[in-house]
Amino acid sequence: MEFDPESESMYRWLSGAVVPRPVAWVSSDGPAGRNLAPYSFFNVMCVAPPVLAFAPGQAPDGEQKDTLRNARETESFVVNLVTVDLAEAMVATAATGDGDEFDLAGVTAAPATEVDAPRVAEAPVSFECRLHDTLELGSNTATFGRVVHFHADESVLTDRKMDTEQFDALGRLAADGYCTTRDRFTLSRPD
Repeated sequence: MEFDPESESMYRWLSGAVVPRPVAWVSSDGPAGRNLAPYSFFNVMCVAPPVLAFAPGQAPDGEQKDTLRNARETESFVVNLVTVDLAEAMVATAATGDGDEFDLAGVTAAPATEVDAPRVAEAPVSFECRLHDTLELGSNTATFGRVVHFHADESVLTDRKMDTEQFDALGRLAADGYCTTRDRFTLSRPD
């Protein structure tokens, strides 16, 4: 079966086929107010320099989302990673509306070390980022952040390294679907 990208809902096809996607819970502060919002169009882009990217779409009114406005104005934001125990709080911040999403989600806004944006204290991993660049891609804006500081809870570390056995990250599927990283297996790469 083949489909015409011009006549189909590409969001449903892309978000249903490209799974699981990690979730960036992006916190920011600026002209749009203190903000916390999830983005599943997110990943690592580079390690030297360390760069993460997420791609917010447009707000329902066609304007930039608050996270993007804040990031552009202040040139900073924090990417907080979401674990299964934070799933309901994260989903609460996906709602479009006014108010402080930290309060709405019942999570703590902790001060960052290098940027003005707050981080989520309950998140076991947070990356403080300075805006590196943005790229308009039609309905979404790829937003690149250079990592300038990293927070990791001791519970997810072994010998000062990330221990994926201790970190049950949340992944986004289609519609209301999510998955976790509980089921794991290893495959050795060829030499």
